[in-house]
Amino acid sequence: MRKRITLFLILISMMISINAAFAQSNEISIKPYGFFKFDMAYDNSRTNNGNYVFWLLNESENKDEFNMTARQTRLGANFSYSEYEGKTVTGRFECDFYGGGAENKNFLMLRHGFLKIDFGKYYLLAGQTSDVISPLVPATVNYTVMWNSGNIGYRRPQLQIGSTAEEGLAIAAAVSRNISGDIDGDGNDDGEDNPFPSFQARISALKPGKYDIGISGHYGRMEYMEVGDKENYDSYSANLHFKFFFTNSVSLSGEMFTGKTLNQYNGGLGQGYNLLLAKGVESSGGWICTSIRSTEKVNLNFGYGIDNPKEDCISAGYRNRNQSIYANLFANVAYKTSLGIEFTHLTTGYYDGNDTENISGVRIQTSLIMKF
Repeated sequence: MRKRITLFLILISMMISINAAFAQSNEISIKPYGFFKFDMAYDNSRTNNGNYVFWLLNESENKDEFNMTARQTRLGANFSYSEYEGKTVTGRFECDFYGGGAENKNFLMLRHGFLKIDFGKYYLLAGQTSDVISPLVPATVNYTVMWNSGNIGYRRPQLQIGSTAEEGLAIAAAVSRNISGDIDGDGNDDGEDNPFPSFQARISALKPGKYDIGISGHYGRMEYMEVGDKENYDSYSANLHFKFFFTNSVSLSGEMFTGKTLNQYNGGLGQGYNLLLAKGVESSGGWICTSIRSTEKVNLNFGYGIDNPKEDCISAGYRNRNQSIYANLFANVAYKTSLGIEFTHLTTGYYDGNDTENISGVRIQTSLIMKF
């Protein structure tokens, strides 16, 4: 415990020291950022985790649970060099404490770690960052931002190229690490066994303060051993995203997806390739969120999301539906400090081979967040 706290304090001290050391230099700028976040959550049904929720567990009796955590506390820094020969080099480091460990002995987890070269009209990014596909994120107190409930996409190592346009058409594409799991139990990730990366691409129409509309998709192939022979299975998606600004205070955003073997992208309710049926789990879904800034100090958000795996791709006992309806409020209570309150109604369906048993529950989550 002391070692991890010491490591965290050393990281903060290093960033402050480095920033101070370069404060008089025009060559590099280092700007730390992040927040301290404390969460409390009550669930009237068992969830997959407790600190956050993907889906409800299939238990014969509903059981209440209560959790408190500070794991989402986030530390990051943006690095940038002065422009040189028409190019700008930037970088980002960001972590939180969802890397495992006991609740009061958390491990660091790398969220972002990348460099980016801006060539003017185009950029090149290398490192770990968010997927190119499905770029929007609903405003939630829950850590998982409706993953496995309509919102797909995560973070992974990648080499990305795209346009820097802030208005008009913008494109982005990436080759990324194929992280899929190990269904044959040979000790290697199936995406690693296939000697090719996965591919992602997105095209968007942008108008600042008005709209962001786009389509995206990905494709990857995995490999596993079946009775001494190599077999392949695919992962792919087709996606639509949109965000409309009706006023400076009101916006509507959302995404829709359809695809196969999406567990590594937080789709399909964590279910990828079904070895029993020898097929990838196909799934479709999406989310929608209305955001309202009622005053300068209060934000309101209302959202809905659903993930629907196809029944002919899953076996008895698998999850075949996950739905979330939520409302939350963020209110400033002190300088750079806000209170978040969220009410979520969840329904998770379990397929028994013929019919679906729906498990429903309510989650009430509050948080205190101090940004820096």
